[in-house]
Amino acid sequence: MPRAATESRAGRLGRALRSAVFFAVYFAYLTIVIGLGQRLVLWPAMLLAPRRRPRLVRAWLRFHARMTLRMARALAGFRVTIRGAIPAECCIVVMNHQSVLDIPIGLELVPGPYPLIPTRDRYRRGIPGISPLARLAGFPFVTQKRTLARSELTALTAGADLVARGERSYLIFPEGHRSRDGRMGRFMRNGLRIVLARAQRPVYCVVVDGMSHTRTFADAMVRFAGTTVQIRVLGPFAPPADEASVDTFIDTLHERMTATLAEMRVPTPGQEPRAADLLGAR
Repeated sequence: MPRAATESRAGRLGRALRSAVFFAVYFAYLTIVIGLGQRLVLWPAMLLAPRRRPRLVRAWLRFHARMTLRMARALAGFRVTIRGAIPAECCIVVMNHQSVLDIPIGLELVPGPYPLIPTRDRYRRGIPGISPLARLAGFPFVTQKRTLARSELTALTAGADLVARGERSYLIFPEGHRSRDGRMGRFMRNGLRIVLARAQRPVYCVVVDGMSHTRTFADAMVRFAGTTVQIRVLGPFAPPADEASVDTFIDTLHERMTATLAEMRVPTPGQEPRAADLLGAR
């Protein structure tokens, strides 16, 4: 058997083993640390200091997002580099969707008021640690149907009003689904339309590339280790001044993100920008 083939198989096996170890630890972390921690630490803290609930939830979300990424780096050799930054202010963040770990990355990137994330209704229950946390944080749950149900409209509108008052930020994956090939998909506009029409807050785009091979948990369980991700932050962009301009503004965001992703995928030799590790000195 050729040595190159032997090494290739050994490399794939090693990557699969490291990926499986990371996710085994991560699922234990979700169940024990996040799940039990919410019941034994976070809930009592909020009952004792109800006025500090947003700060407590923000700290909880960011802590676990960072811990997830640190575990990924330590156990699976995961690396993230970033160009640009989002300041510690209330804002609207539009991010493309490639992987099961996009949400921890997004949470780590938003340092201001914690972001509301429109979340599929099927995730409301059934995922240890994550489902209770999404409910606790007040994430709007949506079915992703073409027409919004009254309950979805109410949740999205209430969330947008919190952003308008500066009490929350907003992190949305308008493609609605993780990309099958890493390319930018069409935007589902309902949630984005509502927040842009109601909240005059700075808009940032986050373009991520390098994770499309970990689109599902099944993929990530064997292919996640050694992943290197690039991120570019675009903006701020001023939101549209009137509701009639919202769709044009969304088209512009999609065009900017699509062009940036294409640019990231064809690096020019010797022209690579300097980038900092997401979990480095930031």
